[in-house]
Amino acid sequence: MSKPTFGYSFDRDNYHGSYATRQAALEAALESLKQRSDMPEGIFIGQWIQPDVQSSGHAETIIEAMRERWEASSESGNYLDQLDEHQIADLDASLDACIRDWLKRHQLMPAPTKLRAISEHPVPNVHHVSVPQQERETSLMGEA
Repeated sequence: MSKPTFGYSFDRDNYHGSYATRQAALEAALESLKQRSDMPEGIFIGQWIQPDVQSSGHAETIIEAMRERWEASSESGNYLDQLDEHQIADLDASLDACIRDWLKRHQLMPAPTKLRAISEHPVPNVHHVSVPQQERETSLMGEA
């Protein structure tokens, strides 16, 4: 199982990033505030839910396919007929790990799209917005 990751949002709808901790996601959100021209109402941090890649539960299908190929070959005798539930579960766990490793190695793992455990954090009071010189409404005394 992979470690949890976290993303941040300013509107509860659009989440950004994948950070190892909730705190790291919050720090990234605070850093991102410096680039914004508006003040969000809050910062939302959520834990990404990893999608089920359907990599488990294939052992019996593979065993059955191996038996069928064995019977269709010129080999004789019973093959894989005396497996107990522990052996099948062991094969299933091995296949699951193998499939997940293959997906990761070839960068085929789907990106998470859902979140849980969303926490809300206040936006700091100090928010600097840079305004170009020509757009200032007021001028300093002595300026022409």
